[in-house]
Amino acid sequence: MKKLTPILVVMLWVSFSLYAQEKKKFISGDTLAFVENAIKKVNKNVNFTIIPGPTYNATQKLGFAVLPMLVYDVNRKDTVSPPSSTAALLYFDFYGSWLTAAKQSFYWDENKWRAIIFISYGNLRSKFYGVGRDTAIVTNKDTTYVWVSQKPFEFAVTCYRKIVSHLYGGLEYDYSSTMLEGEDSAASAVIEQNGIPIGVDVESKVIPTLVWDSRNNVFWAVKGYYASLTFQFANKFLASTHNFSVLSGFVNGYHTLIPDSKKLSLAWRFYFLSSWGDAPYNELANYCRGDDVTGYTPGKYVNNMEASTQAELRYDIMKLIGISGYAGVGKIFTGIETFGQSVWLPFAGAALYINMIPYRNIRLRLNAAISRHDYGLYIGVGQLF
Repeated sequence: MKKLTPILVVMLWVSFSLYAQEKKKFISGDTLAFVENAIKKVNKNVNFTIIPGPTYNATQKLGFAVLPMLVYDVNRKDTVSPPSSTAALLYFDFYGSWLTAAKQSFYWDENKWRAIIFISYGNLRSKFYGVGRDTAIVTNKDTTYVWVSQKPFEFAVTCYRKIVSHLYGGLEYDYSSTMLEGEDSAASAVIEQNGIPIGVDVESKVIPTLVWDSRNNVFWAVKGYYASLTFQFANKFLASTHNFSVLSGFVNGYHTLIPDSKKLSLAWRFYFLSSWGDAPYNELANYCRGDDVTGYTPGKYVNNMEASTQAELRYDIMKLIGISGYAGVGKIFTGIETFGQSVWLPFAGAALYINMIPYRNIRLRLNAAISRHDYGLYIGVGQLF
């Protein structure tokens, strides 16, 4: 908790500083007026923001991320479709890791069609704790992990079509190639002892997906439900190194708590994942990676299955500033028969939301979380989940 205190102080300082500026009318609705006005001279339909900020956890320590983002309507006459967006990510930390990524999202034809294109490449230095260590709490002592290096490349394309009401059906193709190696011979030996091969791993997956989306806003929902069910299928005839399958899904709910007001809202989430076959390390359930869990170091708890739930209470304290508190709990486990043997992994945190593009309700998120012998500071765009 002592390590997290300075993080919370910084978040509170930012919040109160912005509050004071709001009172003095120093913040306008357009937080990056100069850049955005220049873009609007070319196209008035485009909003722009760039989000720089720190990240911090027990693995990467201090890192830095920059997220530039363009938001626009594909067809301005289409008042039903959410705005499309073009976003990038530049990340590095002081352990030598770096990552670049780009994401393109399209919504068109009165929200009947949706498409996403994603690409990333990087060189990540991280801690490897092993697989199946979910029956006891893992500490951050040097004896509990070895250092590994991963050089991941990923490309994915997804397309959804509305089936009926708020139900969408879609298909995704995902290709990734990851070079995994230990930083020395001892680290490589530990990795192989956990049944994970050293070298290049290629994953070529076809992913049919069902989505239910009745949210009132894709960037900042206060009403509706958002749910997804995906089935990942990888096989050697698709040029994948391994034959495996992964079933995963989530359900999010959003509710306003004050009649005729969006200031106070409650959001909740249920998540599960189950893998079988010869699933590689990156496709196993990994607590605090890809599941919207916070406060734990990714890689500490890795196994075949995961189940988690959390809730967040959000409050807009002014036009451009929102705060929240959240808590959750989950488990990583080998199978249903070992569910009771694995430890519960609770977490709790607080978030500060800064509305960068009020017209679109697109918000910068700074959140800090604590958990069992772990912690983290994060930056992102939009709601926590």
